[in-house]
Amino acid sequence: MQGLIGFIPFLALFGMLAFTRIPAYLATLATMLGTSILASAIWHAPAAALTHAATEGAVTAVLPILWVIFAAIFVYFVSTETGAMDVIRNMLCRACPDLRIQAVLIAFCFGGFLEAVAGFGTAVAIPTAMLITLGCNPVAAATVALVANSVPVAFGALGIPVIALANVTHLDLSTLTRHIAVQLALFAVLVPVGLAKLADRSRPLQGWVVRDALLIGVVFSATQVAVAFVAGPELVAVVASLFSLVLFLALQQWRNPAAKGLFTFALLRATLPFLILLVLVLTTRLISIPVLQKPPFSLTMTATGHPLKLDFATTPGTLLLLAGVIGGLIQGLRPARLGGLLWKTAQTIKWTSVTIVSILILAKVMTVSGMISSVAVQIAHVSGTMFPSIAPLLGALGTFVTGSDTSSNILLGELQKQTAVSTGFDPAWVTASNTTGATAGKMISPQSIAIACSTVGIESRQREIFRRTILYCALYVVAVGVLVWIGAITRIPQAWTPRLLPMP
Repeated sequence: MQGLIGFIPFLALFGMLAFTRIPAYLATLATMLGTSILASAIWHAPAAALTHAATEGAVTAVLPILWVIFAAIFVYFVSTETGAMDVIRNMLCRACPDLRIQAVLIAFCFGGFLEAVAGFGTAVAIPTAMLITLGCNPVAAATVALVANSVPVAFGALGIPVIALANVTHLDLSTLTRHIAVQLALFAVLVPVGLAKLADRSRPLQGWVVRDALLIGVVFSATQVAVAFVAGPELVAVVASLFSLVLFLALQQWRNPAAKGLFTFALLRATLPFLILLVLVLTTRLISIPVLQKPPFSLTMTATGHPLKLDFATTPGTLLLLAGVIGGLIQGLRPARLGGLLWKTAQTIKWTSVTIVSILILAKVMTVSGMISSVAVQIAHVSGTMFPSIAPLLGALGTFVTGSDTSSNILLGELQKQTAVSTGFDPAWVTASNTTGATAGKMISPQSIAIACSTVGIESRQREIFRRTILYCALYVVAVGVLVWIGAITRIPQAWTPRLLPMP
């Protein structure tokens, strides 16, 4: 019975977000409060345990998650204020005259870079607008931007979805990062080809278009896997997007005289905040700086039930904020204007903050109370040894409803882990697939579709765009499910055999 009752928070949240006009922050806040009551009344969770869970959830929401979102939006505002975004857009337009390859460069490479450092809809809104200025049909432009906003989402906002997943599940961050990169490798190659076709469906794909799209995808995929294995989640999408873009542009300069002079001082100046970020991240990740691991730069909380380390100086949000401030000053913004942009950023994410804090507290309460374990056993009995094949679908549904890979990981990460253990599969591999599947759900999320349509004034055509993207999403999820299941049955630890726990 507990297993069925444990579904109530998921159903309540999904129902409010998918079928009502209740704002996300109110829906998550109400679900969190209701779940706390259930945890106390049905699972008899002690008040002290629930308090610890709520404290840990709130602290984890602020650092690193909200902090990196705040910094990412701030850097985007700085880049827009200085005109850097216009410089980058003009360079991409000159790189290749064919709209189909321009769509791949703008939506997948540049859009992937925006997702890597900003997220929050920028990776959908900006590429959609840019593609229309190049002559792309508005519906096609929105569809391209939505489908492109898939693979890069897993490591968006400096890897915050993966970092959040590790925080919620207490699984090894490096292991999750590597598994996700491997699971996404094939899709990073194929998505650019699909984008080239979506950009102009009236023309068949010539061999050279497929070749160039595949080249971009292969470079992106190989770079993503390499960075995931060497440097961790923060720079995976940043480096993969930039390297695939820069390498292709360099190739264009070599083979196309009209593309000469793409790399200018103006471009270097426009990308300065991101270059500074790259240096800061590499410095703090590859070089040990002992002073940054001690108070006041790093603190450990012990009032949350177990030690919780808070790295203020080296967290991605701090590094991104520093990069934005330094880059903005060099690009000519006055300190007073930077302060104004900081305030504008705070106003932009105020309701998002409520949503993320509420959903993290919700996830922690469900875990501490035993609610997640009850639901996991129920799902294990229904799915049995086929669970790895539906794990990505759960992640996709989480993103479809919440609009966020990070939120999907927070909400479902522990459930995926517990169910994987219950069915005898590698919990890290299966839990990683929540993020992989979530990248598919992002392209059909109502929030993402609304952003794409509102950017170019085609709000009345949201259902048409949903119908176009749903097929790509379905194929993506099915393929991920097959890949994860094959990987799961070949990764069963020798000491384990697939098993089902008794019903509660």
